[in-house]
Amino acid sequence: MKTRYLAFLLIPFFSFTQKTVSVNHKKGNLKSYPESKIIVGGSEGYYYDNVSEPQMDLYLAKGKAVTDKAMIICPGGGLYFLSYVKEGIEVAKKLASNGITAIVLKYRTYPREGSVYKWHKAFCCDSKMAIDSAKTILPYSSKDALSAIEMIRNKAKKYNIDPNKIGLMGFSAGGAVTMEATYKSTPKNQPNFIAPIYPWMHIVEKQKVPQNKPAAFISCANDDPLRLAAPSVQIYNDWISANAKAELHMFSQGGHGYGMNDLSIPVGKWSDLLVDWILSL
Repeated sequence: MKTRYLAFLLIPFFSFTQKTVSVNHKKGNLKSYPESKIIVGGSEGYYYDNVSEPQMDLYLAKGKAVTDKAMIICPGGGLYFLSYVKEGIEVAKKLASNGITAIVLKYRTYPREGSVYKWHKAFCCDSKMAIDSAKTILPYSSKDALSAIEMIRNKAKKYNIDPNKIGLMGFSAGGAVTMEATYKSTPKNQPNFIAPIYPWMHIVEKQKVPQNKPAAFISCANDDPLRLAAPSVQIYNDWISANAKAELHMFSQGGHGYGMNDLSIPVGKWSDLLVDWILSL
């Protein structure tokens, strides 16, 4: 793996990782290109680009009130890259510090040559290209999420986790991975609760609420420029129509990709609400 520096900044995130584990997967017919870590600085931290070997980073619960719950986190990035700090590591640190074991999933992304920033231009100019590419890789990415759940469940005793208290959450494209995995799950790999955060539902086929009816926490902003507010509300409607537990937090402001940004508007409290919700389950 190579590292490309787009901004020079000391980032104090590396020492927090507790354990890195490879995720079981079948390669299929996907091409692969060299994986990159792209350091962008600021709240974004760094991205992973061209991920072909899925892994998960475990952050063990700590603090005065350690629980037996775990949350697997799927960062966003259009399924082209992973926003690993703002929508991964920082979330894991918050959950772990509140007694919830957290796992950041480095799932497979769409393989292609060229910089992620060339893709970003294409995404802006040709949404069909972005959607088609995302739909191609989504089955692989969601299988990585299901494998991660199964692996954590099988090792639950080792990590002091209740095998029936394993959640799955994701941001934007990671939200799509979360929902696709939830819809396609089986008893051995089904999440017990989920948290799609501004999920990119345009790439997820319409599905029914699974039989195990995992409790759902949904968050989005009304002014999301990718028009993800209505699909987020639809998830909530589907869940309550199925008599499943659901909690919806829609904010008037926040745009897209707020993640763990330090915001002085109400959306900045979404992660506190998430922690309270997980602890209440």
